[in-house]
Amino acid sequence: MSLVLLSSFVIGTVDAREWTSADGKKLQADFVSLSGDQVVLKLAGGKTVNVPLARFSAEDQVFVKEQSAGEKPAAATGAVKKIEGPYAALITGGWELSEHKGLPFALYGSKDLGAAQKYPLVLALHGKSQNNENGRQVGGWMKSFAKDENYKERPCIVVAPLCYQPYGGTGGGWYDKPGVQAIALVKDLMKSLPIDKDRIYVVGHSMGGFGTCHLINTEPRLFAAGIPMSGCTGPETAGNLKKVPIWMFHAADDATVPPDAARSLAAALKRDKSFKYTEFETGGHGIPPKVFDDKITHEWLFSQTRGK
Repeated sequence: MSLVLLSSFVIGTVDAREWTSADGKKLQADFVSLSGDQVVLKLAGGKTVNVPLARFSAEDQVFVKEQSAGEKPAAATGAVKKIEGPYAALITGGWELSEHKGLPFALYGSKDLGAAQKYPLVLALHGKSQNNENGRQVGGWMKSFAKDENYKERPCIVVAPLCYQPYGGTGGGWYDKPGVQAIALVKDLMKSLPIDKDRIYVVGHSMGGFGTCHLINTEPRLFAAGIPMSGCTGPETAGNLKKVPIWMFHAADDATVPPDAARSLAAALKRDKSFKYTEFETGGHGIPPKVFDDKITHEWLFSQTRGK
């Protein structure tokens, strides 16, 4: 939830605490918990919302940290509710390989995750490759989500399916059957794992960038945000893409996928406040490290909530 909207919520419960955003807006709500970098608040009527901690005033940030420090971690008290179900064995703290109805995939989730809390899901789409070995699709940029400095602030589940179809003109990549299967996998994971249905993100590079836009275009109600890199759909898809926050990245000197389409799509979406476009002067086709080595990218992605 963006604090730009906090001015809409000025009435809370009688004993609710008054919160102040960094830009002075007020909100009355009860403190529930701190989940990663998200403060969970309860509004009047019982509705809960997630607000990034960094969006609050310095005083409120201190209050949240003090409240959180005063609570014993669930793991220390033995209160963690164990994750169960068909995918529970994949939540180990490492990248585990599996298959879903013919679609190979790798999945990452910390062994400390518990069933009592909901976590964001990141669908990571790799680029074109001749290698069909499951596990090889997990590149350095995907692993950035699992780095300690990111994961301790933004715990999540990451799923990286393998686009196994043959290339060289016969396979449609994420536009084809693997894309349909990837959506089916996400929906199945949502039924079996403690996933926050309002914080499902899709990110991808090159062919995965095209796939990111394609899947948002076909399933705009599923995703809370997307990050396409070095590849995107055309401006004709702007209608559905306007429904989902997107931060698109490209490099001006990309000889593999020239930036023309990205610029056209950016022009079609430039008046949409939830759309961002960053074009690097250099970097060619290998910009994912520039994108995901930046903490700001992670903060932006995980601050997005569907329908907020």
